[in-house]
Amino acid sequence: MKKPIVVIILLLLSMHTNAQDTVLQKKFIDVSVSLSGFGGDYVTNSMGVQAGVEFRLKKNVAMQCDLRYIFDLPGLRGSGYFIINVDNLVGFAINTEVKVYQRQFRNELRGGYLGGQAFFEYTNASLHETQVNRNKIGIYGIVGWKYIGNKGFLFETSGGIGMQLISSYSTNKTYYISNEFPWSKSYDSGTNLYPDLTWNVRIGWRF
Repeated sequence: MKKPIVVIILLLLSMHTNAQDTVLQKKFIDVSVSLSGFGGDYVTNSMGVQAGVEFRLKKNVAMQCDLRYIFDLPGLRGSGYFIINVDNLVGFAINTEVKVYQRQFRNELRGGYLGGQAFFEYTNASLHETQVNRNKIGIYGIVGWKYIGNKGFLFETSGGIGMQLISSYSTNKTYYISNEFPWSKSYDSGTNLYPDLTWNVRIGWRF
């Protein structure tokens, strides 16, 4: 009599474990637009469009991948003391984040999370006859929070601190170009390492 009871209990435990694993490994993709991408390169009279996806790596760990297209906006020329005015600019940025979700909703990849971020940006700008190529590489530790509505609506905010390496060089230099704020680095030349802050606000949908 004891053996059938033991067998039934083991079967129930196995079914419960399998059900949990199914929930934990549920696959979905979060598609979002980044509001921080609208800032372009945050140095010149530029703006950008950034979109990305997030997917599960394992249980409570996910990866976010974003791509930003950056372009000059003539209407912003002369709009601020800290903006470097350029005639033409085009570029892109790639952002990758690994997020470890915390507490009760971690297996659903929502709620609070801690993570790391790697960022690369390249722009090519012109001012009169001068051509400036600028690269930025950043590494950050981040903390964030994600809300997922019943219908799949997504809202996410995050921020962090890290280091950035900025490198730029120019050709046909015929014009003085201002320094970058707040580090007073020459926009058109030099390589320097600086502390940096990062932030992000995303809206989108879970599929």
